[in-house]
Amino acid sequence: MAKQSLNPSSPIFATKDGSTIFEKFSYSAAVRAGDFIYIAGQIGLNPDGSMPADDDTQIVNAFDRLKIVLEGAGTSLDDIVELVSYHVGLQKHLGRFVEIKSRYIHAPFPTWTILEIAGLARPGLVIEIKAVAYSPRK
Repeated sequence: MAKQSLNPSSPIFATKDGSTIFEKFSYSAAVRAGDFIYIAGQIGLNPDGSMPADDDTQIVNAFDRLKIVLEGAGTSLDDIVELVSYHVGLQKHLGRFVEIKSRYIHAPFPTWTILEIAGLARPGLVIEIKAVAYSPRK
């Protein structure tokens, strides 16, 4: 089975040097393997790359980025079969995370694994979301 790298062209993934975060850090936003699309963890930075002042904005931004990657791969949030969320300070924002998640993820619900971690790649980040989507080739 061949795998296919899928990187959206959205400017929110651009870096200051003119490349993309995918090129800079040598990874794919998503990879199609058969009928599944594996989406790399999406963080909650603002579209201009700045750090949001609050957890809610980070959560919304992470889901928006996830949606952009899925749409760039020709699928949608409705096709997610597995969701994994990584949280710094989980108890502080879990209730709000669940509320915001309900705006993006609808029944039939995917599996969901929730992990509390000590930190993420950039100080101040509190959320990262990765997913697997089922999207049969047409």
